[in-house]
Amino acid sequence: MGRLLSSAFGRAPDAPGLAGPDGGVRPDVECRAAMRAVLEAQIIPRLLQVQRPGATGATPNGGAAPSAADVEAFARVCATGDRAATSALVERLRAGGLQPESVLVDLVTPAARHLGRQWEDDSLDFASVTVGLVVMHELIHELGYEIHDGPQQSGALRRVMLASAPGSQHVLGLAIVSEFFRKAGWQVVLEVSPSRSELCHAVRNEWFDLVGLSVALDSQLADLPTLVGDLRAASLNPVQPVLLGGPVFLSRDLQPAHFGAQAICVSARDSVQAALTLVGR
Repeated sequence: MGRLLSSAFGRAPDAPGLAGPDGGVRPDVECRAAMRAVLEAQIIPRLLQVQRPGATGATPNGGAAPSAADVEAFARVCATGDRAATSALVERLRAGGLQPESVLVDLVTPAARHLGRQWEDDSLDFASVTVGLVVMHELIHELGYEIHDGPQQSGALRRVMLASAPGSQHVLGLAIVSEFFRKAGWQVVLEVSPSRSELCHAVRNEWFDLVGLSVALDSQLADLPTLVGDLRAASLNPVQPVLLGGPVFLSRDLQPAHFGAQAICVSARDSVQAALTLVGR
C-alpha cells in the first residue's frame, strides 16, 4: 500500500490516512483518488503537451502501435527502475515501426495510467509507481521532447510548480499537496525526476507565481541555497517566491531566509495559505 504524507512536502506515518482541512483523518481511498486525479489532471496532460523543438505537433498517421501487452511490459520495467531494459524495450518497438510521437501518446501515456490503476487496486506500492513515473519522465527528455506552451507572463490564474529537491524521488506527498492547491483554484505543475538543470529550464520556460520545493534529506540542505538562487535567477517571474517543505524541517527550527526562500511549511493545509500570502505580496 502506498505510504501517505503528512508534512507539506514530506513523509507520512505508517497509518493509512492523511489529516484533512478539518483536522480529521482522510481515508486512504481519498488519497488514492487524489493521486489518480494528479495522474489524470496533471502528469498525463503534461506528457501530452511535450513536443520536439521545432516540431509542428502533429502526430503522424499510420505506423506500428504498441499492443496492450507492450504497454503493460513497459510499465512493469519502468516500475523496476531498470533503465537499460526500458530503453531496450522502446528500441525494439521502434525497430518494429513505432514512431517517436507514438512512444509518447500510445506507450508512455497509457503506461502511466496503468501504474495509477495498479496503485489504486493495491497491486503495486507507491514507491514503484514513483520510480516508474521518474523513468518515463527521463525517457521523454532523452527522446528530445520538452514542454513549451506554458504561459510566459502572469495571468488571472495562479500557477505553482511543485518539485522534489534533486536527490530524492518522492512524489506522493507532492501529489497530495498539489490537490490542496488545485482545490484552492491554482494551476499546478508537478515536476518529477528533477535535476537542477530541468527545474531551471522549467521556470525559464513557463510563468510560475510560486515554486514549492520538497526536501527529504539532510544532505540536500547544503546545496539548497544555491538551488533556490538558481531557480529565482532563471525564472520568468522576477519576484518568484519559493516555499520549502519536507521531512527535514519537521524536527529542526530552520529559517527560510537561510536558504534564500520566503517560507517553510510543514502541513499541506498551511502551505496554500502561506502561498496566498507570498503571492499577495
